Amino acid sequence: MARRKKKDAEKTKYFAKVRGQAEAIPQELLKKLLRQKYHIVGTHSAVKMCQWTASILRGEVGCYKNAFYGIQSHQCIQSTPVLLFCNHACVFCWRMMPEEGLKFKDMPKKGFAWDKPKEIVGGFIEAHRKTVSGFGGNPKTSKKIFAEANNPKHVALSLTGEPSMYPYIGELLEEFHKRGISTFLVTNGTYPFMVGKWETLPTQLYVSLVAPNKEVYLKAIRPDSPILWEQYMKTLGMLPELGKKTRTVLRMTLTRNVNTQPISGYAGQILLAKPHYVEVKSVVFVGGARLKERGLSTESMLKMEEMREYAKELAKLTGYLYAGEHVPSRIVLLCRDEKALKTRIIDFGTIEKGKG
Repeated sequence: MARRKKKDAEKTKYFAKVRGQAEAIPQELLKKLLRQKYHIVGTHSAVKMCQWTASILRGEVGCYKNAFYGIQSHQCIQSTPVLLFCNHACVFCWRMMPEEGLKFKDMPKKGFAWDKPKEIVGGFIEAHRKTVSGFGGNPKTSKKIFAEANNPKHVALSLTGEPSMYPYIGELLEEFHKRGISTFLVTNGTYPFMVGKWETLPTQLYVSLVAPNKEVYLKAIRPDSPILWEQYMKTLGMLPELGKKTRTVLRMTLTRNVNTQPISGYAGQILLAKPHYVEVKSVVFVGGARLKERGLSTESMLKMEEMREYAKELAKLTGYLYAGEHVPSRIVLLCRDEKALKTRIIDFGTIEKGKG
C-alpha cells in the first residue's frame, strides 16, 4: 500500500490560522519558523521549547539558569515579543538573520499595530503548554514534572529579536509578575531611552556583551547603524543605578577569531556597568551560525578549559568572583561580590506586582 504523502505546510489548517494572524511574516520565513517548531503568538511574538525543558521532561539535567539561579527549566517559557525585529545581525547568532531573508527594512513602520501585553502573556502560557503536551504519555516523564511544566513560573524574553523594540515591555513584565512568573529579559542595550522608561523591571536584566570595542562591534555584530555602539555604552552606564532596583547581568558570547580580544575591552565594560553577574559563554555552532555566509565552523567554539581560563583572567582584571560553571553550555558564572554569590538563587516568593 502506498504511503500517504504529507500535506504541504501551506495547506494545513494550522498554517492558515497562523498566516491569518501574523500577516507581517513573509511566507517563506513563516514556513521555516513552523518547521523549526516556533509557536507563533499573535502578530509578532513566539514561543519555542528550549532543549533543556525537554531534557528535564525526559528525566535528565537542567540548563545553566537552573544551575546558577535556581530556575526550573521545565517551567520556563522560552519566548520573544519581537519575532521579526532586531537591529543587530551578529555573525554568531543562531537565529534568523538578514541573509536568510529577514532585512532591516522589515522592521516596524508607521501604522504597525502592536499586540497588547495581556494578550501576549496569555498566548505565551498557552503556547508553552502546547509545547510540553506531547510529554504527557512519555514513560520517562514523571506525572509530577509534567504537571509542573504545565504551570510555568518563569519566562525568558530572549528567543530572538530585540525586546526593547516592543513599546509596552514594562507593562508586559508587570503582567507576568502579577501571575507570579519571574522574568529574564535579554537586551542588546541599544535602546537606553526605552529602558529608562520602564516602570516595572525584569527579575533579571541582561545586556549582551558582544564586542570589546567599536571596531569589533561594527565587523562582528553588523548593527543597523554605527551609532548603536554609543547607545549600548550609555545603557552600560545606566546599569549601576538599575542594579539598585533589580538583578543585572552582562552575557558574553565569545567566538574564536571574531570577538575574544582584547579582553581588556570587556573588563572595562564590566567595571563601567558593575553588574551583579557576568556570564562568560562560548558560541555554539548551531542553527544560523552554521550558514557559510557567517564564516564560522566548529573551531569557532571555545573549549571548556579555554572558557575557564578566559573567565579567570576576567575575574583578575575586574575583581569579580569565579562562582560556577555549566559544562554542557560552555559557560562560567562570575559574581560581583560575596553578596551576589550568596543571593544568586532567586527567591520566587518575591515575584509579584511591582517587584523584579
